[in-house]
Amino acid sequence: MSKKISLMGILVDHRGAMAPRVQEVITEFGSEAIGRMGVPSPSKEKGLIALAMEAENSEIQELKERLKAIEGVEVQIATFESQ
Repeated sequence: MSKKISLMGILVDHRGAMAPRVQEVITEFGSEAIGRMGVPSPSKEKGLIALAMEAENSEIQELKERLKAIEGVEVQIATFESQ
């Protein structure tokens, strides 16, 4: 399989309580991550993480499912098909 460039948007509700678990999962996929930016909501109760990855589709889907298993986490992915 070939690696694709993808952007993963991760919205974390109750970020103060959930951020450590989210960070733990993202760190497990650190070799596939090529960039990351985190932005808290104005209320500071939610956080948005933009994660750029170069990975195989199976790795991207595994990370997505692991993150979605955490309560209060929503994940969206954009994958660039042309390389």
